[in-house]
Amino acid sequence: MSMEQASFAEYKALYGGELDQAAYDRLAWQAKRAMDGVTTGVDGVRKLDAAPPAEEYGAQAVKRCQMALVHLLHEMEMAAGTVTREDGTVTGRAVTSITAGAESVTFAAPARASGDSKERQRVLRETAEEYLDGVADANGVPLLYGGIYPVKLEV
Repeated sequence: MSMEQASFAEYKALYGGELDQAAYDRLAWQAKRAMDGVTTGVDGVRKLDAAPPAEEYGAQAVKRCQMALVHLLHEMEMAAGTVTREDGTVTGRAVTSITAGAESVTFAAPARASGDSKERQRVLRETAEEYLDGVADANGVPLLYGGIYPVKLEV
């Protein structure tokens, strides 16, 4: 058994935006890894795979966490984007202003986006913890519990 992934259609309905299916799939995998980082105990039991939440509230919290992380990861990618100037097109981050004399380009940067790897991981961890706090897996073990898994799992 494994957690029920949030679908691309669910993500688009909640967040909209220009993300396509391929980018969503890539970012959803990264989001799952971030969630595993906060829900895996010292014994290596990944609660979202071993015993995903059975009740609707918990399952929705996990899906919404994944979608929020995908959205945040997308914002981070956009903030770290590049500009293509040869043909006049702009890719990556949103441009907020362009000055022609002495050429100056200003980019919009999401408040929580960062190119610093440690800061990026901190933001992802805090977001996942915020969404998953108080949510238990199918065996009643809090998802954020980091100790040895207290329930014998069937292999």
